[in-house]
Amino acid sequence: MLERTGLAVVGGGWAGIAAALEATAAGDRTCVFEAAPALGGRARRVALRLGGADVEVDNGQHLLIGAYTECLRVIGLTGVSVEAVLRRRPMRLTATDGLHIAPPPLPAPWHLLVGLLAARGMRVGERWAMARLMSTLRARGWQAAGASTVDDLLDALGQPESLRRRVWEPLCIAALNTAAHEACAQTFANVLRDALGGDARSSDFLLPIGTLSDVLPAPAERRLRERGAGVHLRTQVRLLLPADGGWTLVTDRGNWHAERVILALPPLAAARLLQATIYGDPARDAVISALRGYDYDSIATAYLSWAPGLRIELPEWVMLREQPGDGRFGQWLFDRGTLAQRRVAAVVVSARGRAGDIDPQALARGIAEQATEQLHLPAPSDARVIVEKRATFRCRPGRARLTPDTLAALAPPGDPLSRLFLAGDFAYPDYPATLESAVRAGVQAARLALAAR
Repeated sequence: MLERTGLAVVGGGWAGIAAALEATAAGDRTCVFEAAPALGGRARRVALRLGGADVEVDNGQHLLIGAYTECLRVIGLTGVSVEAVLRRRPMRLTATDGLHIAPPPLPAPWHLLVGLLAARGMRVGERWAMARLMSTLRARGWQAAGASTVDDLLDALGQPESLRRRVWEPLCIAALNTAAHEACAQTFANVLRDALGGDARSSDFLLPIGTLSDVLPAPAERRLRERGAGVHLRTQVRLLLPADGGWTLVTDRGNWHAERVILALPPLAAARLLQATIYGDPARDAVISALRGYDYDSIATAYLSWAPGLRIELPEWVMLREQPGDGRFGQWLFDRGTLAQRRVAAVVVSARGRAGDIDPQALARGIAEQATEQLHLPAPSDARVIVEKRATFRCRPGRARLTPDTLAALAPPGDPLSRLFLAGDFAYPDYPATLESAVRAGVQAARLALAAR
């Protein structure tokens, strides 16, 4: 029997969740189809055996900031208060080499200027160079002005090598998961505009109190079910076919007809579904080629744990000094509190491909030694690494710029393709692959789907 729905959201990551919440809030009949056993995609809780105990951690250490306004709004759509799932802290950049920048709560751009004047561990020339970059970008309307890569931008704005190494390159890798010599300058400028160019609260750090599943996926599933939406887990959509003015979804748990569809999938997965559906037209084929053309890099998260009874003093977060020659690739350390009576920290390795073929065990050992030495800690009793192999696309200048309505815009009136939308971190091209870009694309796709009813 063919079941029916108004809107089918294929994919239950943060983009699909945002789309479904937005649509159901407007009263649309919605079903979510997710192949995994839980919602959340690449930002969810996982079980990990750490120090002989079973703990729940995130599959990767994500950081939200105050400028992620759509993430915060969509979290509110679940009925959960942001304060109940995220702890807000004023932004500060603190590193184990003595760097400390803590902008005060002043209107922009004074908060950053005063923060730089009061910064510790920076020479006067570095402070002025950093202020010059930010003021120049602001004066240019946050346009990278011809620079294609972040390295080009730093060259053009006279940033000294020490500042590049200690501040700009770590920020670029953390935000874009792409090394500065190949990262998109304009996207980096957009990130600086929203994170550091707005008011002081825009740069606040927002850290999960529990796991990322507690922040959005779990409360979203509850709210969707309360509103009568279908949430079909362990249900993969195998085929997508135009039918009866809408779409037939062939799944491994039965077939559905939907008036409208949002593909909230990674680009390659979306291309696989579409290649059997919309091939034969050069413009449509070009979209499929673009979806196939994204290049990815991994992110590794090392979880360090210390045995019960040890008194461990950890900063809430801190920038570590990378020492690649010694196999020490940790970039940011976050205190994850006490789990199963053990003190736990998460250490992020963005653009993990730069570490070559080093195996997870060796990566974990190097990071444990790095944290022990740089933070003057006792050696952790256990260290485990989780690698998200296709964590984000490489945010290069020449990457495809797809949007939620890219396919629908190619369709004549009445064509089912006019009711097929894309969502995912790749479909909000102003940003790199972040939770905020995924949520913004999901919300945009939902609004397009609502307008197409």
